[in-house]
Amino acid sequence: MFKTKRAALLCAAALLLTGCAAKDDFADYSLDEPPQVDGISAKTEFAEYDGDTEGIRVFLTNDNDEPYSFDYNWQLEKRVDDEWKVIRFINEENAVIPLDLYEMPRGTVSIWCDLKDNVKLPLLSGQYRMRVGHSGERVPAEFTVKE
Repeated sequence: MFKTKRAALLCAAALLLTGCAAKDDFADYSLDEPPQVDGISAKTEFAEYDGDTEGIRVFLTNDNDEPYSFDYNWQLEKRVDDEWKVIRFINEENAVIPLDLYEMPRGTVSIWCDLKDNVKLPLLSGQYRMRVGHSGERVPAEFTVKE
């Protein structure tokens, strides 16, 4: 009887130590490093966010005289051991919704990245980047989630 209780307590302790720790929700795929796109850049509204922020505004800037085609899709990644890992969308279908391309003349547009309905919150502390633009030419906007 004593051995059974002790074994049950050890199992419960092991579950608490391993199963209850917060973990990042990474996708089971990775993306190629985003290409450098001449004259196109992205920047988040703030350099640092709380983990429970419901969304992030990204400013996509075209410094070229030629229009740039973009969509409102975005991808979130986190740096882990000098490697960028994709954060999984709660509903994977949201990650691949085809959107119309919009022509952006020289200037800046704002893209709202709705975290609340698309990724598991809170985000854990660390370095992140949001990739915006259009398929094949998404540019990164880096930010930090504070502890």
